[in-house]
Amino acid sequence: MSSTVIFARDNVRAEIIAGEGAVLSNLEIDGQSVLAKTPWTVSPANTPAPDEKSWVSRWRGGWQLCAPNTGSAEAETERAAFHGAASQANWKIVEQTDKTLKLSWMGPEGEIELVREWSFDKDSSVSVQTTATNKSKAKKPVGFAEHLILGSRFLQPVQRGSVAKVTLCPASKILDLDYSGAPTGLIIESAAMKGFTELSASQPAKVFVVSGSKTKSISVQVDDWVARVEWQGLEHALVWQEFGTSAEAPWNSEVFALGIEPTNVPHGLGANEHDGPFLLPGETITWNTSVQFFRKAD
Repeated sequence: MSSTVIFARDNVRAEIIAGEGAVLSNLEIDGQSVLAKTPWTVSPANTPAPDEKSWVSRWRGGWQLCAPNTGSAEAETERAAFHGAASQANWKIVEQTDKTLKLSWMGPEGEIELVREWSFDKDSSVSVQTTATNKSKAKKPVGFAEHLILGSRFLQPVQRGSVAKVTLCPASKILDLDYSGAPTGLIIESAAMKGFTELSASQPAKVFVVSGSKTKSISVQVDDWVARVEWQGLEHALVWQEFGTSAEAPWNSEVFALGIEPTNVPHGLGANEHDGPFLLPGETITWNTSVQFFRKAD
């Protein structure tokens, strides 16, 4: 089977590149591209990106899994790599039907196995189920994040001055982070959330964590278009806002992106040997993530 798989079903067209982290590189709803795309030329590599600069240079946008760690993984973890060795690696295509695609990845040390199954069986929506298994005889710190980045035509009105209105999980709280992903210690309650729920191009780039809710759902409305992200099995979600405000290369104020990223780590620094989270020997964790797009009625 080819490394690139294209699905065209009802009003959804999707492209997954197995050789680049099994990334959902393009998603079109009614002919409109809705995931972020980077303007620079991407040069995939056979080795994990050692740092953020290298990872970004290989990032084409879209939706991929950061695993078996997130952020800058420590040396003790399986072959330390920015956003995890699996995030831009070659995945094996296991099974394909007209509406599903299953892929797998095994870490270079044979310790962490990931299985990911994409589904395109509902109108205007995409879902993915992921299973991670610790195949080693020792507990392993693991960080997982669904690097789901909205952009392209979905965020185009933001470039013209529209506001992206974010509806957070009920009864959730916001954990403020600096732009490196480190916690600032600030916890924002609902009364002070406006700066985090009404996002515009006049604001600086930022990143924060949504946590503390039993209902795992975040919606983003831009004009009359809505994206609803729902998930189960991961405790938090990281939100990343980049609305053309980063002027340095390679961003050059050209990238409009909004990440809604379910994760098991309540910051952007990744898991570590001291605090975890951990996956015990033989233990398996499974989670589900979906995104649906629709037009909001007047």
